[in-house]
Amino acid sequence: MYIPASRRLEDKIRNLCALAKDAKDNDAWLILSELRTLLRQHIEHLRMVAASQVQGAGDFLERRSQQKSIR
Repeated sequence: MYIPASRRLEDKIRNLCALAKDAKDNDAWLILSELRTLLRQHIEHLRMVAASQVQGAGDFLERRSQQKSIR
């Protein structure tokens, strides 16, 4: 069963990755520091979801409403 992480957090991680790709020296350190923090939050989220699944807490519900993507 696939359990999605917080989309907002994933969106922030994707955005910072895109910024880091083109960042210069000083900006890169700041961006990578923020990215590291967000990745730690993401890992913690995954740990909590995994722990609840192991304990039989049931299905994980995404807090953010499902939105259809517009392309």
